Amino acid sequence: MRKKFITGAAVLALLMNSPQVSAEEDVVIFGGEFDNETPAQKKIDKPAPKKELPPKPKAKPKDKPPENSKAPESKSPPENKPPNNLPPQQPVEKPNVKPPVETDQPFKSPSEIAGNQKTVDEPYKPAEPTRQIVRDAYYEPQEDLETLKPRFIKLAVDETYTYYLDKSSVQWKKMPYSSSEYIADVWIRMVERQPKALDSNMAAYGADNFRAEIDLARERGYQYSPEDLKVLRRQAYVLEHYYLRPKTKQIQFLCELEVFGRPQNTVNERAYDYQNWENLVPGSVESIIYAATIKTIGKSKAKERGHMNFFDMLDEYARIALG
Repeated sequence: MRKKFITGAAVLALLMNSPQVSAEEDVVIFGGEFDNETPAQKKIDKPAPKKELPPKPKAKPKDKPPENSKAPESKSPPENKPPNNLPPQQPVEKPNVKPPVETDQPFKSPSEIAGNQKTVDEPYKPAEPTRQIVRDAYYEPQEDLETLKPRFIKLAVDETYTYYLDKSSVQWKKMPYSSSEYIADVWIRMVERQPKALDSNMAAYGADNFRAEIDLARERGYQYSPEDLKVLRRQAYVLEHYYLRPKTKQIQFLCELEVFGRPQNTVNERAYDYQNWENLVPGSVESIIYAATIKTIGKSKAKERGHMNFFDMLDEYARIALG
């Protein structure tokens, strides 16, 4: 045991005194293969290079005239001459247009020219609605229908109304408290000369009512005259009721009512009164209505003899002969 210990110590001493690595031996270092590898570099996106515009050319300085030279003085303003690099402009000839002449005539619409056909300017007329044109064409006179005698007679015109006598409503009545005198019962239709525009509902109602009245006459084989159609087409009007007394040339007003379409039969009018007879004032509307109406209907029926038939007249003459 002791020998083994001494032997081991001797070997250990020899090992410690001897150099462990010689200079000639290659030294191998583990892990050296990783020293040459460099870390991966990250790619960095570089911005696109900016496009630089070429510098603007500098304006050439104008040649200054010498200090001693002076521009010639001229009273007239300098003319605008074109630059040397542009061709000279030629003067433009102005068309020979005559200046407009002011006149008091209304505006004239341009007329169409077809080929070389000459046309004449006509006064401007507003275009009528399509419905009006169709309606007028529909109610033109027809040859197979009998035309009725004129119903409306124009009596007077003022700044607001046109007055028409409705001949179909004329009646001769025996004057109250008189045995032989008769008075005329008449209705006057007053139509506005410049009527106001109606809304769509009222205009449609008036057109339908007018068309129905014309169609009814056609079904019976008759047609109205153009003058009557002109009056009947105006559905908005005013009615006035009068008594006319030819014996004394007096008039009595009974009522006035505004109508659209057909009037109602419930009319509130004042009763006949002998004191309501009015004398005619010359130039008044009433005097014109009276004179024009009496001229139309006559005075023959103002007396009792005008209402006698053949047998009444025969009996009257026989009574006179026997007496």
